[in-house]
Amino acid sequence: MLVVGENISIVLKVVADAVKERNAEPIVKMAKEQKEAGADYVDLNIGPATKNGEEIMQWLVKSIQSEVDIPLALDTKNISAIEAGLEVHKGCAMINSVTGDKDKLDVLMPMAKKYNSKIVGIALTEKGIPPDVDSRVEIAMDIVNSALEYGVPMEDLYLDPIVLPVAVLQEQVKNCIDALKVFKELKEMMGLPDDPKTIVGLSNVSQSSPKELKSLLNRTYLVILLSNGLDSAIVDPLDRELMNTVKTFDILTNKILYAHSYLE
Repeated sequence: MLVVGENISIVLKVVADAVKERNAEPIVKMAKEQKEAGADYVDLNIGPATKNGEEIMQWLVKSIQSEVDIPLALDTKNISAIEAGLEVHKGCAMINSVTGDKDKLDVLMPMAKKYNSKIVGIALTEKGIPPDVDSRVEIAMDIVNSALEYGVPMEDLYLDPIVLPVAVLQEQVKNCIDALKVFKELKEMMGLPDDPKTIVGLSNVSQSSPKELKSLLNRTYLVILLSNGLDSAIVDPLDRELMNTVKTFDILTNKILYAHSYLE
């Protein structure tokens, strides 16, 4: 499973302060910790970034990649900030994310192609959260068709069926699982050259739940999703029990070779 570390987010005071002061040290430390814990990508969530978004994103990308050899997921609603980050990024970046709205697809899909980046397509539109599985699948198909139109390889497209909090929208948690199953059938359904990948923002499932339940909910839901073909997840890689669950799943499904020391 491709692991995207979620911990560098502007909503955290330590990150907000570091960005405000242009103090790279705590952010670089967070990126290193996530890589050492097993992250394949590190997400940079700078929120709306309506002020100085382009400069902030470039500063973050340069600061981290000058010290840590890891690709980054650029996470903001500011599209120009995403492109600014892509311009200075080393290696294959990830755009996180594009909705199924045509105006967004017509900007971000060509950008993914231009910079040879991966892109997350989330089963969501300006109309809001899709009420059922069929709505999610319809949006996903629109995203796939846009990727095909602009020449984005299916291996670089990650479809997100939307994880929602079980404490608030329990039925939607099951809908996400069922949508994921259909996403894994899109190659055959649409006659695609390859399978699009799948991804989720895992910790959404435990939002509004008590702290003592969060890790249990996250890792249990992750196993269910992995069992239904999930390729990637945006997670807290510092949650050791969760990362051990990923390793154990890979062992039990014969993806990696067993050894007594596999958790080390």
